Amino acid sequence: MKVGIVFDAGSGEWDPKDVKAVLENAKSVQQALNRGGHETGLIPVRLGDVRWLGKVQRCEAIFNLCEGVNGISRYEDYAVAALDLTRVPFTGCGSWTVTIAHRKHVANTLFAAHGVPVPPFALANRGSAPTNLKFPVIVKPSGEDASVGIDAGAVCTTKKALKERLAKAAGMWEDTLVQEYVPGREVNVGFVGAEMLPISEIEFRDMPDGSWPIVTYAAKWDVGSPEDVATVPVCPAKLAPELAKRVGVVARTAWRLIGQEKGYGRVDIRIAPDGNPYVLEVNPNPDISDDAGLSRMAAARGWDYDTLIFKVLEEAVTRAERRREAEAHYLKISAS
Repeated sequence: MKVGIVFDAGSGEWDPKDVKAVLENAKSVQQALNRGGHETGLIPVRLGDVRWLGKVQRCEAIFNLCEGVNGISRYEDYAVAALDLTRVPFTGCGSWTVTIAHRKHVANTLFAAHGVPVPPFALANRGSAPTNLKFPVIVKPSGEDASVGIDAGAVCTTKKALKERLAKAAGMWEDTLVQEYVPGREVNVGFVGAEMLPISEIEFRDMPDGSWPIVTYAAKWDVGSPEDVATVPVCPAKLAPELAKRVGVVARTAWRLIGQEKGYGRVDIRIAPDGNPYVLEVNPNPDISDDAGLSRMAAARGWDYDTLIFKVLEEAVTRAERRREAEAHYLKISAS
């Protein structure tokens, strides 16, 4: 099969190590697909240049690694919507899921309306502090992912600290989410299509002084930093069977609601001291590099990296075939 690998080409403002990391991820997926006998090609996406869509249409399937354009997260919505329009099968979640996930306040509203437990939250309108939440609260950009905008100061314990944090956020992001901080354990639940992978836990060990046990941007991306060293992934998570079942039910409900059990994704959950799980967010198309969380969960499932990549591609192709069959059936009924 001829498979194109779509990814964000970045810009001249990117740090060379970030460009290298994106390209290495694309090449690792390419190598896995080549080992499976597929013909592959890299398709970089650049702002203001839509010629990449012509290359997409010459492929039989697309492995979508585009998490933004020029590093701007919200442009991922547009890239995935463009892939939807090409009608070429592509991996990962569709444009509806990606768009909703990039509006955390909308996703949380849907969760709450459908009985999915989420921490109480509010959208900070033009930097104004909500008055209906209990401290401590965590402040995060509503339209970002990958822990962008989250550092040691993201958790606020006073009105003064919250106002200062919101003033800082207002100059950087359009929408800011304020959410009650949930103490307890943090777990991740990965999905490929409808298949749930083993639960993973982030254990917070020897956090730096003054730091809250949260996964900051540095913890995710600054290898060797104090936050990175203090956040240790453990997979499978050491959860009692009853608790693991409860977490799984909540995660699957959230994935069905936002992810529609299509593509691949990760549900992030906090388990409060009373044992109740709360959904923090659903992450469509999370990092799929061979040392990332989803790969770790797949390994616990018994899949090596190549198997994970093949499963993700197979899910995309099968989903496209079902869509074509459904459309053909509808047209047949309409013509009769």
